[in-house]
Amino acid sequence: MFEAFYSLEKTPFSRDIPTKELYPSFMLEETLGRLNYAAERQLFAVITGDCGTGKTTTLRRFKDELDPGRFSFMYLADSKLTPRHFYKGLLEQLGCESKFYRGDAKRQLHREVELMRGIQRLQPVVVVDEAHLLDKEMLEELRFLLNFRMDAQSPMVLPLTPKARKMMALPVHKLTDIMTI
Repeated sequence: MFEAFYSLEKTPFSRDIPTKELYPSFMLEETLGRLNYAAERQLFAVITGDCGTGKTTTLRRFKDELDPGRFSFMYLADSKLTPRHFYKGLLEQLGCESKFYRGDAKRQLHREVELMRGIQRLQPVVVVDEAHLLDKEMLEELRFLLNFRMDAQSPMVLPLTPKARKMMALPVHKLTDIMTI
């Protein structure tokens, strides 16, 4: 109705807006620059912001701008993510059937990432959205995953709310070498 009244070609502020049409604000460009920096250097990055500020939308734009010839983008969003489902979800995105046991699936993921990097020359970028909902067990698993290749790689980006950032700063969940965006 208002589209016709204002002679708009499409509904403004819709959720499915193509990422190329996002307003190129300073904050968006700065965040994308930092995400690209993290992806290039395989850093562990944490995005914080209040609900509705565009963290996931920014990640959509980031994904669309990544060079598919250099990066393999994997995305998980699950409010009850368990370590087993974490590995299963990533392995499925890599086209593999996950082993049943967590330890086996973790080793399988490590092998697949090594093959991806060695043969395909792709760097993994793993995004866990809504990470503020992760429980203690899953946060510990993420910490262990940061020891990938004996602490030489951290192929992850985590969008977090301020509440989760405070939770992860607790000594029991302390993650080092985090690039905060």
